[in-house]
Amino acid sequence: MKKIFIILCACAMLPLQAAKPKRLTEDQVIQTMKKATQFMVEKVSNNGSYLWNYAPDFSRVWGELECKPSMMWIERGTPAMGNVFLDAYHATGDEYYFKAAEAAAAAVIWAQLSCGGWNYMADYAGEGSLKNWDEKVAKGYTYPAQEHLHYAGNATFDDGTIDAAGFLLRMYAENWDPKYRPAINKAIDFMIESQYPVGGWPQRYPLKYDFVKNGNADYSSFMTINDGVHTGNINFLLDCYRVLGENRVLEPIYRAMSCVLVLQGGAPQAGWAMQHQLDMNYSPGHARDFEPRGYASTATAEMIGNLIRFYRWTGDSKYLSHIPDAFEFLESIKYGQKEIDFFGLSIPEGQILCPTFVEVDTNKPLYLHRADGKYWVDYDPHDIINHYKSYRFIKIAALKKQYEEVLAMSKEEAVKESPFLGENLGVYKYPQYVSKGSGIKENEELITKLVNDLKTKPYWPGKLPGVSRENPGFSTADLPTECISTSIYMQNMTHLINYLIIE
Repeated sequence: MKKIFIILCACAMLPLQAAKPKRLTEDQVIQTMKKATQFMVEKVSNNGSYLWNYAPDFSRVWGELECKPSMMWIERGTPAMGNVFLDAYHATGDEYYFKAAEAAAAAVIWAQLSCGGWNYMADYAGEGSLKNWDEKVAKGYTYPAQEHLHYAGNATFDDGTIDAAGFLLRMYAENWDPKYRPAINKAIDFMIESQYPVGGWPQRYPLKYDFVKNGNADYSSFMTINDGVHTGNINFLLDCYRVLGENRVLEPIYRAMSCVLVLQGGAPQAGWAMQHQLDMNYSPGHARDFEPRGYASTATAEMIGNLIRFYRWTGDSKYLSHIPDAFEFLESIKYGQKEIDFFGLSIPEGQILCPTFVEVDTNKPLYLHRADGKYWVDYDPHDIINHYKSYRFIKIAALKKQYEEVLAMSKEEAVKESPFLGENLGVYKYPQYVSKGSGIKENEELITKLVNDLKTKPYWPGKLPGVSRENPGFSTADLPTECISTSIYMQNMTHLINYLIIE
């Protein structure tokens, strides 16, 4: 009887087992990746280059803003696509992806300016066409893209544009193809030449000072922390040192590291701004109309993380000495429960909510407003703009944990992995993957959805962001209800790659 009972129980469970979704095969994932990539390479790409969004019939195209079909985008565009292609190549071994990465690299090299840097975008139709684009944007756009309202004709470090150089370095490290070395050398020269003696970098270079707006000086010469400029430049130079053995970048790296100390404000404002002026005190500077002069919570958190890194690179305690002051600054400006409730937010564990900007000298929160096409800043938290938040979540617990961990280490332990002092000097291999995301095995349900979604279309549809809906006059075609999105492609490809490579 006992045996019969066990058999009956086992049979009762069979329908439940059969109901489980069938596990995807590796081939299904690989075929999906290839289908999506072939569409992007063979139907969307222009000479190996990419924009951000396309109407499904290609009647209208967008980078950060609507643009011309003759244009390509560098910022979060072509180099980023190239990196995903390389990741896919390493995950699958399929040479198709490597050739796609090579085409993207060729486009990036073509877009490199004579100074050695890159603009946000480039135009195959020439600089006259690009200048015309800027002029139309200045007349047709009323929203936040103020960095595009003026034809500068020089290179920018903003929004990770220097990632173009990092992508070329990665391509070179694949098999040491000499065709990449001249462009990399130009980028290194550009980085060194544009660095200020104190160690920071301007937002744009060569310096122009030619866009005075609303009585405010051209901010493109200010030393820039915003959008990872300072951090990204250090990282690129460090990779040049580790991958190429370029000793000439060591002094600029150390100078950039020390610059972080120089730019820190004094207590009770021991933070950093998104950009710093070139005055005697390197005081906070303004940027776009909704980026006022003030100390910034996100820049402060980023620089705390950098100082911890710098100590682990050097063992020099000067990089740790003023971190407690920076923590005290963040704690002093954090919102209490009253303000949190006012904004209707909940705060994740280990985080605090801080104003994006606080006023120099007073620490008063600054709030960003817009009406009738104009921006202004004041102390009133009502009716603030949505496209650029007046408050930010800061992961302070994680930063404090990093700081406490490094304090508990001996100096020898702290610098063990240092690129300058560590145990494995001269032993560095460029990471095989740069878009691995969280490093956690992807959810089977999500991967199944991505595979199934591509059965009906050759691309994963995206939605146009709000700013793209403004029309400066490049097309009379209707706005599409969906778009071909390089961002969605890269996001989903990263999920699929992770599924293949993470156990």
